[in-house]
Amino acid sequence: MTKTIIKTSSTKKPVLPKKAKNQRRMPQFFINAFYHSKFRDNLFVIKAGGKVIEDKKALDDLIADIRNLNLMGIKVLLVYGGGEALDRAVESRGNGIKRENGRRVTDPATMQIMKEVVGGDLSLKVYESMAREYLEGITLNAVPPEWMRTVMRPKKPVDYGLVGDIKTVNARPIRRLFRNHDFVAVACMAWTEKEKKLVNINADTIATQLAMGVEAHKLIFLSDVDGVQVDGKAVPIITDKDIPEMISSGKATGGMKVKLENCLEALKGGVRRIHLINGFRHNALSKEIFEPVGPCTMLILESERDHYNNEVAAQMLLEGHK
Repeated sequence: MTKTIIKTSSTKKPVLPKKAKNQRRMPQFFINAFYHSKFRDNLFVIKAGGKVIEDKKALDDLIADIRNLNLMGIKVLLVYGGGEALDRAVESRGNGIKRENGRRVTDPATMQIMKEVVGGDLSLKVYESMAREYLEGITLNAVPPEWMRTVMRPKKPVDYGLVGDIKTVNARPIRRLFRNHDFVAVACMAWTEKEKKLVNINADTIATQLAMGVEAHKLIFLSDVDGVQVDGKAVPIITDKDIPEMISSGKATGGMKVKLENCLEALKGGVRRIHLINGFRHNALSKEIFEPVGPCTMLILESERDHYNNEVAAQMLLEGHK
């Protein structure tokens, strides 16, 4: 993912309450109860980049964090892409890598390699990590056809090849699967009903559309950078009002532009909180979700800013932070 440096009015951190004299930290039992009541029975959609899936330590960290979320009653849908693993495989076989507007052009030869790398090797890496970390669930090498209605992307103005667009999401079969499973992982490929072809779909897009379709409480993107940065530091909060200016001014380009476009659509589509996290941080998922102000970037609606600040203040008081 392209590292993006921006300047935005949203870089100001929320005002946090001062620690009272002699205030003691709330016992861990009550802190755990706070998180249980806050997130129990929610569904989180997580998108992990190929770099995270390839790296054994980062993947095991992620799977361990997901297992802990499951133990708290939180269900997790993981969507993953191919990233550099797919690029290396394509190049090693003499196929050129081509992208337009930050999105991969997928010819038949690239699609075949994608089946082997993303649907095969990376899918098995997730399976192996689940076994190592004792996470119960299932991993699928493509999005089930009943989950989404997918069509081939039009050939004009750009011919992206075997790339699909998601028209609708059917939440019922997804929710039905999660009645019996707390964790499901899917690769970034899907089936088109009309053409009857397996197609590539940007993993960010799949995660976004599924999160909107099932009304996920959180949508989380894991990459290899600390969210969106200003002067080398992660911007803690970005709102929907900031995103169009960041894109139109050229401050966000390439992969980050695609990601922010998906984030804006998700916020408007009902997803309450979006996190952009560095998946190579130890316990990155837990730190961003369960700390009042995490180390990476969170996106919310501008109308939610005051509510979020009040929420942070209450959480800080509960935990007895300075």
